Amino acid sequence: ELKVEQNPLFLSTQEGKNYIIYCNYSATSDRLYWYRQNPGKSLESLFVLLSNGAVKQEGRLMASLDTKARLSTLYITAALQDLSAIYFCAVDTQCSPNATSLYPNLQLVGPLLLQEL
Repeated sequence: ELKVEQNPLFLSTQEGKNYIIYCNYSATSDRLYWYRQNPGKSLESLFVLLSNGAVKQEGRLMASLDTKARLSTLYITAALQDLSAIYFCAVDTQCSPNATSLYPNLQLVGPLLLQEL
């Protein structure tokens, strides 16, 4: 059974500081996703990481993937109030060639609430 865990589960942030969120998973995964949900809004896709060593960045957010360690890391640099949200990581395991849906094994985990003081 696939297990996914985020650490830490809760952060109280200070503006301008840097933060790291870890996402560990227990089985080989083909894809790792990071999502964010702002209060009262729908889920927003941040990053899709597809291979070992993948690194993606957008603004003050950066994500990396280490498939050997089964770990993804989300870096938040110079946190500002607009980054206060609930963050989720998710993994997708191997689909069979006859799979009828693209993400049959998608498992959302978390949430991690990033909250301003």
